[in-house]
Amino acid sequence: MFIGVGFFNLFNLLYHLFMVRYLPPIEYGHLNTLMALFMVISVPASTVQTAVTKFVSSFQTQNKYDLVKKLLRHLLVLMSIVGLVIFVLLTTGSSSLSSFLQISSYKLIIFLAAGLFFAMVIPIPWGGLQGLQKFGSMTLNLIVNGSLKFVLGILFIFLGWGVLGAMGAIAISYAATVFLSLIILGVALREKGGLPQGEKGVKDSDPTSISEVYSYFLPVGITLLCFMLLTNIDLILVKHFFPPIEAGFYSIAQMVGKIILFLPIPVVMAMFPKLSSLSGQEKRGFSILRQGLIIAASLCSGAVILGLLFPSWMIKILSGKVYLECIPLVRLFCINMSFFSLTLIILYYHLSTPNRFYLYPLFLLTLIQTGLIVLFHKTLVQVLLVVGVVAVTLFGVNLYLIYRHRERGGQGL
Repeated sequence: MFIGVGFFNLFNLLYHLFMVRYLPPIEYGHLNTLMALFMVISVPASTVQTAVTKFVSSFQTQNKYDLVKKLLRHLLVLMSIVGLVIFVLLTTGSSSLSSFLQISSYKLIIFLAAGLFFAMVIPIPWGGLQGLQKFGSMTLNLIVNGSLKFVLGILFIFLGWGVLGAMGAIAISYAATVFLSLIILGVALREKGGLPQGEKGVKDSDPTSISEVYSYFLPVGITLLCFMLLTNIDLILVKHFFPPIEAGFYSIAQMVGKIILFLPIPVVMAMFPKLSSLSGQEKRGFSILRQGLIIAASLCSGAVILGLLFPSWMIKILSGKVYLECIPLVRLFCINMSFFSLTLIILYYHLSTPNRFYLYPLFLLTLIQTGLIVLFHKTLVQVLLVVGVVAVTLFGVNLYLIYRHRERGGQGL
């Protein structure tokens, strides 16, 4: 998973490096804002993938492969409908949305809608592969998705399609990966076959199992929606409140921060299915969480040191130019995203347990951050200070919740 997510992030980084160099700051601001909107709207998809991973992992442990197949078929139909509804809503409201975000071409919204349709479907096969712990297949999918977006993005830019070509590459890469992952998942499930003869009676519990999946959607949906808003709403609001050139500088600086935010993703993808397969093994769960936090902290600390000491160097490597306006923003982004990265590890630990109390501070702090940015956005630095205070507070609260859970369970991190 480290190899797969590493290449996926590398291709994403190369994609952004190319775009920030070949697109003017204003157009790159358009692209980055739409990608932030893509992340927020695709929260239902992330919710489904997390739920699919958890229940497929659980069903596999019990050797209930018929339930795995039924669950995947059911959710594939559901998410195809959700994707179609989102596509229709965005295309019909493309003019209004482009006006709100100060984007000149409504066609960008249409490309966004097309990409979101496939982004709604892809969590089903990806969640299935992750739950079956087919990490090699997941690695292949991630590499294909990232490389295709990068290669097509370069091709479309050289063809003169500009930011429209950049968005089109995203839509095509998701479409291709959907079909690839469905084929691989189908082969994996055929290899597993049906249930052993003695477990045929488990089919009677299908409705209950599906209802358990739906009941799990709510906490996962709230968790991922809040986290996506916490890490993306600032960019959307900056695009609305600030002139396009300043929003462009903010997007360039954010690119450094997002690299740090995505560093622990392979830790999460490998950790979560293992945690979900545990039942009543709190000591082992705490051990996995501790290892995940140590790895994530090690990765983030090195990146933060580079960002604090050499911000202009990092900006030049990423964009090919040194934008002085970005230097103070890069430093703050590095600190903020490192705390969000560590918090993400803890949030996925919470999702693997019955504990749901963490949702209250998470939801409250999301509202507080959004409200404070709306009220206090005199400068870009002021916006990032608001985000930083919320990031540190959220991390501290979640550490306390883990500590309290440890004390009640008599186990240690």
